[in-house]
Amino acid sequence: MKKSHQLTSIIESIRSITSSLEINEVLDHIVTHAINVISAADAGYVQLYNEETKELFVKSAIGFNEKLQEIKIKIGESITGKVFITSKPVIYYSRSEIYEGMATISKQNLDYIEDASNHLKLKALISVPLIVKDNTIGVMTVQQYDAKGNLTEDDLQLLEGFAAQAAIAIHNARLFKEKNEQLAEIIKLTKTLEEKNNILIKRAKIHETLTRISLQNKSIESIIPELNRIMNREIFFYDNLDSQLYPKTTISYPYLSNEEFSAILRTKNRPFFIEIYEQREISYYIYPILSDRVSLGCIIIPLVTPIASQDKMTIEQASSILALELTKQKTQAEVYYKKTHEAFNDLVKCKDDYLLAEMGESLGIQTNSYFAVLLIEIISYSDLQILEAVIHRFISRMKRRLPEQGTLIFGFHNKITVLFSAKDPKEIDYMTEALDSLLFRWGNQEEITMQAGLSTTYQGIEFVSKCFDEAAKSLSFSINRQKTGIMNYKKMGINRLFMTLPSPEIERFIEDILGPLRTEKAQNNELEKTLFTYIKLNQSISETAETLHIHKNTLYHRIKKIEELLKLKLNNPDDYLQILLSRHLHENFTKR
Repeated sequence: MKKSHQLTSIIESIRSITSSLEINEVLDHIVTHAINVISAADAGYVQLYNEETKELFVKSAIGFNEKLQEIKIKIGESITGKVFITSKPVIYYSRSEIYEGMATISKQNLDYIEDASNHLKLKALISVPLIVKDNTIGVMTVQQYDAKGNLTEDDLQLLEGFAAQAAIAIHNARLFKEKNEQLAEIIKLTKTLEEKNNILIKRAKIHETLTRISLQNKSIESIIPELNRIMNREIFFYDNLDSQLYPKTTISYPYLSNEEFSAILRTKNRPFFIEIYEQREISYYIYPILSDRVSLGCIIIPLVTPIASQDKMTIEQASSILALELTKQKTQAEVYYKKTHEAFNDLVKCKDDYLLAEMGESLGIQTNSYFAVLLIEIISYSDLQILEAVIHRFISRMKRRLPEQGTLIFGFHNKITVLFSAKDPKEIDYMTEALDSLLFRWGNQEEITMQAGLSTTYQGIEFVSKCFDEAAKSLSFSINRQKTGIMNYKKMGINRLFMTLPSPEIERFIEDILGPLRTEKAQNNELEKTLFTYIKLNQSISETAETLHIHKNTLYHRIKKIEELLKLKLNNPDDYLQILLSRHLHENFTKR
């Protein structure tokens, strides 16, 4: 329960910690939260990487004096320099281990560190990398001096969670700074001083309003009506991650569907106009919002009246706020998916009934419910950022069609895991049938290839592990056979018996039976094709001869030759079963 409480504390603190764009204030909050949650920690600090000096400098620190600010760590130097270059966390359980890890530190930096705190009381240390989009930007460290207890691997994982928050905060602040710098650049390009002053005043007012909205941590649903008020005209926003239109109201004009907008945004990255004819004609001004090649959504303005330059200016600035909010939501979702993936893996591996009940409670599922697992894998993708957006969009769509209570959905890498939980197994049947008709339509819309595997339904949380194993086998079979639709473990039939056999063993069995028909001479006489056709047509001489376009006597001759080569009789039940089985394995478990 302690671990569950700590996990909840991390996730719930994200919103309050990211409510400011003042990076020093945010990082101080994060370090303070980390020390409060990690009971064995007394002090902590965050170091960021300076691209120009190629050094790590202290950005925020709790529990140290001002001497710590003097430290400049080179890449690979001491503990934090190694954590930065390897992007791997470390934990040290004693002062001697820590000083051994600091062996490469310069004398000057060592003096600063020892002057910054009572180094003689130093007991333990954890240091983890700060990572943004696979790039390490700094290091976060906590230390133990007087606190009771010991730092543990669980504390290391907790600190990684806080480091993820710190990375989000730094990314948001830099993004906000970047947009402000773009604003300053645009102002410089204004032709006359009078135009500069007018635009500056207007922009300042708009910027002030939009910044206030951002700092108030308002949702997209609250931001769009505020933009309507600022611009004094009707505008909409299509969220391409959650496939939602804001405000959530009926548009009184001819309008494209969400699916059509998603398709358009895959190819458009600059503002454009679009005309729609449906009883009457209406034009729209569309302003796409992107982040790292990923389409986050678009601002939509019905052109009932022409769009003014001031409107475009407002939209331009509003796009920064919306991009910031959407990126923050996307990052928070990814943190949630990672933590849920870890919690689900713990659940699958757990064998203790009491712990299973605790884990189920922390995940919001009833232990005596009926359970089933659905695994979805995106097979074809070229860009990881776009894949993450597709996963996010799929999960958002599924959540709107599945009951919130008892259903667990999360993405990890190129897979989506769904844990169904219901009081009645029929409810799970209804949910999976609904998804079966939608998943692959969505896949076609996204222009991706996907496969899905579904487990049998079992009662009791102790069967979740079996559900996951069956779903994985169903998914593997679906991928191997390139099946469309959700592959249900029950529908795999006899194939379930062979899923655990190694491929070489299956290949060897097939070769032992059918090998004589694969010599060059036998292939020239099409003996294997003849045998498979004969079996498929229920040993009908006339139908087989007609299908192969050969005379019946030729077919009789081929069948006799096949029996001689295989040393098996087609009218012998045991022999025929071996042939049937080898054909089935050939068609279902080998690459053809």
